[in-house]
Amino acid sequence: MIPELILSDLDGTLLGQTLELDPRDVAAAARAREAGILVGVATGRMYRSGLPHALGMGADVPLICYQGALIRELPAAGAAGAAGGRVLFHQPVPAVLGLEVLELCRRRHYALNVYHDDHLYVDQVNDDVRFYTGVAQVEPEVATDPPLEQLIAAGSTKLTAVAADLERFTAALAEIRELVGERAEVTRSLVGFCEITAKGVNKGHALGWLCQHLGIEPSRVLALGDAPNDLTLLEMAGTKVAVETAAPEVRAVADWLVPGPGRGGFAEAVRRALGEVRATP
Repeated sequence: MIPELILSDLDGTLLGQTLELDPRDVAAAARAREAGILVGVATGRMYRSGLPHALGMGADVPLICYQGALIRELPAAGAAGAAGGRVLFHQPVPAVLGLEVLELCRRRHYALNVYHDDHLYVDQVNDDVRFYTGVAQVEPEVATDPPLEQLIAAGSTKLTAVAADLERFTAALAEIRELVGERAEVTRSLVGFCEITAKGVNKGHALGWLCQHLGIEPSRVLALGDAPNDLTLLEMAGTKVAVETAAPEVRAVADWLVPGPGRGGFAEAVRRALGEVRATP
């Protein structure tokens, strides 16, 4: 059955170390649209960080960003930059919980990203922050007036604790999971990025919301991902596709495996979806 919507993660799925889209994937997205299939992106990135890549893929559905905490329309034709995209869904992290996470990160010297009105705020710019912004391709703003506490109280779309060193990141992820418990969602995207969103808010929830908005059954969605934060996305979709370099738990739920970023994996998924090649794991 040909899907009505193909929805893909960005980092680790469409984007590799060069942070550039594969021309084969871009061309395949155009072919999918010609076949009547909608194309979209679901990312942990900020709206303005994910938007250029969504537009580069020719996406024609609202952008799922911030790990599903924000769903926002694409800019109107001719709009400058990220302007013009109407917010359809937004669920920030509860302030009390966010302040607890901030206290832990400061005490343990983990960088914490706070997101407000599509801006990235930090306590200071250090190696961990530069590690994050090198991937996200956005400039951080040091929060002084107001400080991070006030921004969190006003509503941070999500929080990201960052530790570039693997040992420190593993510790940060465990400590934050213990602190948060069942009160919110804690997962990882790229190794080094610990993602925190409101309880029940994740890419799978966002896909369900988007399907209802578009009038599409989730069973008619093909979703691609690679990291643990993509698990709920794949679980919600009718056809689950993981790249060959995906985390083991993501590969385990996949119906198909396709090549990783820069190797035409999205294009392979489109060929299979259109019945041009045999769809085998």
